[in-house]
Amino acid sequence: MFVWSKVSPVSKQSILEEQFLGLSQTNAVITELPGKKSFRIEVYCNDKNDAQKLLNEFGGQLSKLITKDWAKLNASSERPPIKIRNRLIITDSNNKSEIKKISKNFESRDVISIPAALAFGTGDHETTSTCLRLLVDLAKEHKKNNKEWSLCDIGTGTGILAIAAKILGSTIVECFDFDSTAIDIAKRNMLRNKTTDIFIYEADLFEWEPKKKKCWDIITANIFANVLNANLSKIFSALAPRGSLILSGILREHENSVIATAQQTSLTDPIIYRKGKWVSMHYRKD
Repeated sequence: MFVWSKVSPVSKQSILEEQFLGLSQTNAVITELPGKKSFRIEVYCNDKNDAQKLLNEFGGQLSKLITKDWAKLNASSERPPIKIRNRLIITDSNNKSEIKKISKNFESRDVISIPAALAFGTGDHETTSTCLRLLVDLAKEHKKNNKEWSLCDIGTGTGILAIAAKILGSTIVECFDFDSTAIDIAKRNMLRNKTTDIFIYEADLFEWEPKKKKCWDIITANIFANVLNANLSKIFSALAPRGSLILSGILREHENSVIATAQQTSLTDPIIYRKGKWVSMHYRKD
């Protein structure tokens, strides 16, 4: 495994995010650096030639990733646990003693362990954290109404939303991603968090077709606007009556285009959540 990386000013962040994440690419990681004036982008490549092409085109640095060092790095965490409402704690540690300590400190919350990996979704990004809060709220609503609920997570990445849904009480959870590396990572995370009764598979959203007569109470799609807009109609068709559609991963400059596309599929009046340059939307199907 090889890693191409480059540090750039934040003024170029949106452009590079579009370029490297615009097709739901899960082998790119963007990290905001202290001071918030610059960021680091890293792209993980199995083939050195692919990484070399990035180096030749964009400059930056190229290094070889040693698997055992990567695993050791993620065994413990320097990042504080992330609190989601009064219900969940997200940690990037996979150290059993650390997780046990976190559970003891937050006895009323379920702890989800999602170590940093080559897939999107560790709970700290604005889009992921918003989706998690909405899931907590919707799970509480379903519990209050004594109603079972199902969830389909599109572009699952690390599997964090699917795992959270299962922990929050969803009876049926299905998720998929087009990237085989993400699927492997998500499966390991499901095993780590004891949520293996999730149906997970590899699929490209552009080729995916919802099963006939099967609808979901909640659908989450934390993916970029260009992918959403091209597939929103069939996503909507898979949503149960009075179901909730959570859209995220949308840059502010693409907010209006997603709303316009949603209106064409009879989705109107979204609740909109804006955090920094990112937008999330919650639609209800009439």
